[in-house]
Amino acid sequence: MLPMFLRNRETLNRTLQGIVLVGCLLFVLPAYAIDLSNISVQDTLVNVANQVPMLMKLATALAYVLGMIFVVMSVIKLRHTGEMRTMMSQEHGLAGPLIMMAVGAMLLYIPTSVQVGLSTFWSDPNPYGYLQQQDQWAQFINDCFIIVQLVGVIAFIRGLIIWTHLGSHGGGQGNFARGLTHVIGGILCINIYQFIQVIMNTLGIQT
Repeated sequence: MLPMFLRNRETLNRTLQGIVLVGCLLFVLPAYAIDLSNISVQDTLVNVANQVPMLMKLATALAYVLGMIFVVMSVIKLRHTGEMRTMMSQEHGLAGPLIMMAVGAMLLYIPTSVQVGLSTFWSDPNPYGYLQQQDQWAQFINDCFIIVQLVGVIAFIRGLIIWTHLGSHGGGQGNFARGLTHVIGGILCINIYQFIQVIMNTLGIQT
């Protein structure tokens, strides 16, 4: 039998969001444990960008944990569906558990899932192309890109989580579009450098 907090998806989502928020604060707050009177916007972005690798590891670890939870929940629901196979009820359909298992597998293999998403839009994705530039202004832009990349990873994971609601009653109404928007937006943010290059080339702007 599942623990009580796993039975309510809304409670589970709020709990996970709280964990992410607390984790982000634990990693980011030490960067600001200095005199704030002499810090510029650029210094703030640099401090945040320096914390991004740790935040990226935190997001990846949370994706692994969520993937494991979703896989276990899907197996339990499949077992429950098998036990109730003689009842003709939409509540015990296979769509929900199968979608949850697929999402769980994608979260467990989150680096591969992101790479597949990038390869869908670009034949040769290069999320770290912006790291080649060295001047001060370019470094400022690079720091912004790094932060956007972190936001993209979080949005990608959020989109996959939204898709777990597709198998529930009325879950397909809007959740697929919302999840797809998060996934595509996350992919574009992860490869923000080449995305901007595509826009500039489309508009005929020379870089």
